[in-house]
Amino acid sequence: NNPEALAEAAYECQRWGFDEVNLNCGCPSKKVSKRCFGARLMLQPDLVRQITHAMRRRVSIPVTVKCRLGADDRDSYPELQEFITTVKASGVTHFLIHARKCLLSGLSTTQNRSIPPIKYDWVYNLCNDYPELDFSLNGHVQTLAEARTHLNYHLQDERRTSVLVGNGSSPASIGGEKCNIAPPPRKGLKGVMLGRAAFTTPFILADADRQIFGQRKNPIDTKPQLIEQYLRYCDRVTESEGSSKKLALALVKPLTNLFHGEVGIKHYKACLLHEEIIRKKNFDIRDVLTMSMKHLSNVDRSAFGLDGR
Repeated sequence: NNPEALAEAAYECQRWGFDEVNLNCGCPSKKVSKRCFGARLMLQPDLVRQITHAMRRRVSIPVTVKCRLGADDRDSYPELQEFITTVKASGVTHFLIHARKCLLSGLSTTQNRSIPPIKYDWVYNLCNDYPELDFSLNGHVQTLAEARTHLNYHLQDERRTSVLVGNGSSPASIGGEKCNIAPPPRKGLKGVMLGRAAFTTPFILADADRQIFGQRKNPIDTKPQLIEQYLRYCDRVTESEGSSKKLALALVKPLTNLFHGEVGIKHYKACLLHEEIIRKKNFDIRDVLTMSMKHLSNVDRSAFGLDGR
């Protein structure tokens, strides 16, 4: 939570080629909270303003803020407005809002992702109250169809059936979460952030170019195409960085949920992340993937070019 240290961190991000730096004021974990950063920063709006001001002075790339609707007993809409108003004075123009409050004591990190009620309408209201700012919405968005509904909630009802809008379902039932229905904002959301869904069901993003951005075709349509390109990427990284347990784990981890929902997924994951396999000096991700996919009885391994290995 030190403005000067975070300004230097932002500079390092820019130096490494990142095109944006995001300050996380939304993480409610006990370890983070004890050290007075993450969601606890929402209790100190002026400190956040000082931090983002220092960061923006140090870099030329955008500095954005991710936050909750509130923390502990600072959980009213006026207090959320106070936070946004204070922080925007530093020049921040984009806020990514997890549409729940959090309790820093009494709830675990996992519970803070589901127990506090979702309030999408508050994020829509922010779009109306701060038309000069950009807002992205986060929180229990499970599918691209739900993301489209959020992105186009500001449109008139008759336009919500276009290719970029989805099925026009009421936000009150999005993802099975109960939430109030706000009047459509005059300005729409800048974006929608998928968190857990992107990790647990990553292949839903394969259709994002077509469903969200209106492209006629996606760059990749099938899992075999994705695996082929990912293995080539792994080859380049291994050649550049050399082999190590840390790198091996980093390379296999994105594959753990690629076959989410398939029969045998539990054993597939266990094999993929097996300690003895990861630690091998002659680690070969193709061999590991081939071995792991043998547990997926309903997946045709020959379509992935791995059947003969």
